[in-house]
Amino acid sequence: MTIRPLLLIPLLLLAGVTQGEIKVDHLHALRRLAGEAGSDVYATCNIIFFKEQVDYDTADESCREFKFGMGYSYTGTLATVNDQQKNMELRTLLGLAYEKKSGKGNRWKSDQWVWAGLRKTRNNYGFSYTKVYNTEDWEWADGKHPAEFESWMTNQPDQRKSKKSGTWYYQNQMRINHDGAWDDTFTYKTHPYACDYRGKFILGMTPKSWHNAELECMRAGLTLAKLEDGDDLNELKRLFTWFLPPVNQSEPKYDSDNWLWIGGTDNSTEGTWHWLDGTPIEEFNGWKWANNMPDDAEFRSSEGQDVLAVSLWGAFDDSYRHGLKRRFVCMCNHDNEDETAGEVGGVGTGSGMETSEEITTTGET
Repeated sequence: MTIRPLLLIPLLLLAGVTQGEIKVDHLHALRRLAGEAGSDVYATCNIIFFKEQVDYDTADESCREFKFGMGYSYTGTLATVNDQQKNMELRTLLGLAYEKKSGKGNRWKSDQWVWAGLRKTRNNYGFSYTKVYNTEDWEWADGKHPAEFESWMTNQPDQRKSKKSGTWYYQNQMRINHDGAWDDTFTYKTHPYACDYRGKFILGMTPKSWHNAELECMRAGLTLAKLEDGDDLNELKRLFTWFLPPVNQSEPKYDSDNWLWIGGTDNSTEGTWHWLDGTPIEEFNGWKWANNMPDDAEFRSSEGQDVLAVSLWGAFDDSYRHGLKRRFVCMCNHDNEDETAGEVGGVGTGSGMETSEEITTTGET
């Protein structure tokens, strides 16, 4: 299945902590960025979550085709949940997409689980009471085994088998529930699914002033975006193409829907632009100011235009710190494209957060 364009689908993007101890206030910030539930796609700096319920093979194919932010050296994959942080991210995204339902009868419903990328690649011959679980039988997309982190439900995986339309199926795929607990199941089951994401940027979809957008990124452990070269700008434009409606030609050029806040400012010295980390802004190949910009105009506000916005088509403009509300771009803190998995983004188990309850079951029926 080809992932459909998301131009008309509301995108809900979450941010996350970057390193060290996970803090509960970051979780609250994620929920503020998320806004109301009901979107079809959710994301952190590590994971893209699709609410659509599909079988495992369809989910796997869709993630292979979703290569955004992966770089040319990667093939898209179902989510690699190889540490507690990413496990908590995924259970949080599932909770935003689908409410957790209580009661034994709801435990195995399709919207109570999400497909992840762990699969059984050897000894796939079904259930046996004498069979011993071996981590070497299970692999993530990169070929690694769940040796350092796993979160199986009690008595799982149990490796049952099922005959469907004359074909025997084995529980060789893994899914995760609202508690972050893992279960092995059959490929024909249908669930929402999550893909790995290694992009540099994520979007805040609730319009805010530049000042409040900066605070929202900070509360989630991130920063307003910094663009260092043409590659960054091209990635950002691709992000807009994937996840935002196209430019509305009927709207004025400077309509807020056509622009997003990024982390540039000349607040300290007029005309001397720098990023929020203090490094000067250098106009790289592909940088283009909007016509006659920057102009530090004051006609809409008593304040000058001392912060930076970028358009859906990639032009830059100076604008008002407090006077306008726009969507915004937060920057993930990946060290580099090859060292991102499990290191940044998402939700974790900080002090005060709910912990996973122990589930006692012998598996789905």
